[in-house]
Amino acid sequence: MVAAARLRTERLILDPAKAEDLDEIFEIARDRKSIEDFQSAAERIEDVRAWFDPSLEDPLNLVWIIRKDGRAIGLFDLYFEAEYSQTQGHVCRIGYFVSHREHRKGYATEALAAVAEWVFGETQTTRIEAGVTLRNAASFRVLEKVGFVREKVARGNWAWRGKVYDSAYYCLTKGCSGAPDRNPDSEQRHPRDHRPG
Repeated sequence: MVAAARLRTERLILDPAKAEDLDEIFEIARDRKSIEDFQSAAERIEDVRAWFDPSLEDPLNLVWIIRKDGRAIGLFDLYFEAEYSQTQGHVCRIGYFVSHREHRKGYATEALAAVAEWVFGETQTTRIEAGVTLRNAASFRVLEKVGFVREKVARGNWAWRGKVYDSAYYCLTKGCSGAPDRNPDSEQRHPRDHRPG
């Protein structure tokens, strides 16, 4: 299995999460306007630690800190298993959030495109899945800009802050027309780093 590599985009750096990033991410994740569908707003720093800890020990769970000009502005989570399909192997699911102060600047789209390119170029993954509530139009627009396709809608399957919502499920497959493709002539930015196990 691979480890999360440092990823660079035109404006962002995505760093593999470390324990010392907890405080910065907690400040973003405790704000309900920033967290949307991710999991739930962080009430305590232990809530954020629960997102981080698996990535520090589980080679199937990767977490990146999204940075702009050296400061954390969000988090990107990837797990090597299906979100909603029955696909076995060569699949991962993703989740992300960006501070509401940084919304509408294209940062989530930029981070997602970088992670998708890395996943398809550095792992054997051929399918990326994501789920989002239908009320979170901004998030599904991010997915669609990168080339994700809506595969299905599930009615009343997501409980969030005491309410129940409908969800849309998206996928991006390697080699589809919208999928980021690594240019073999470009500089290698994301070296392969195998984890033990």
